[in-house]
Amino acid sequence: MVMIISTMEPQVSNGPTSNTSNGPSSNNRNCPSPMQTGAATDDSKTNLIVNYLPQNMTQEEFRSLFGSIGEIESCKLVRDKITGQSLGYGFVNYIDPKDAEKAINTLNGLRLQTKTIKATVYISCFSLL
Repeated sequence: MVMIISTMEPQVSNGPTSNTSNGPSSNNRNCPSPMQTGAATDDSKTNLIVNYLPQNMTQEEFRSLFGSIGEIESCKLVRDKITGQSLGYGFVNYIDPKDAEKAINTLNGLRLQTKTIKATVYISCFSLL
């Protein structure tokens, strides 16, 4: 019986390798970066993500707080699907980009109970396409 033994050694890697230089790269979701797509449109400047909300905040309180700034197209306080507990963040989409900017300038950094909320423009992959 003749046995053939391969002399190939397994390739070992100490982390990801890259053939590109320091610069923009694509992410796992195949979403273009803002640098690849150019400037955001006015539509994308109306959608905010709000982080660090108190867990006991209701959808109505969330809408009321951001609705005091300007007319809202939609808003959603994100909750756990099973427990219904707030996950501490939400989305607000204003009709007018100026209201979104005003909301950021007015409400970003606002202290609510033991939390300091963070409001920023939210740009999803789909709004860039």
